[in-house]
Amino acid sequence: MIIRTELLQDSCSKILSAVDSNVLSAVTETLEISAKDNVFTMAVTNREYFVEVKMDIEVKEELHATVNANLFLKLISKVTSETIELVSDGNSLHIKCNGNYKLPLIYDG
Repeated sequence: MIIRTELLQDSCSKILSAVDSNVLSAVTETLEISAKDNVFTMAVTNREYFVEVKMDIEVKEELHATVNANLFLKLISKVTSETIELVSDGNSLHIKCNGNYKLPLIYDG
């Protein structure tokens, strides 16, 4: 899925302030990313609150991934290319923009 960088950066800046940096755990460090029915969603929680940011996209592809929130959000904030491509292969989230990046998916089974 390809998304315009400025749209993704705007959503990332909104949700970055909701990432709880005081308590380090798998829950507070996890960002859920999903896309379905032309809506791109990012969500975080610290078990006291739940924050979700949604944006309309023109892409009909589906995506679901959970990654380290700080890694993803800080990476996206530094991108200078016009678009960002996100692809999940089941084990990793591949991010193609200024370079190629691969973030491991987080599973809590």
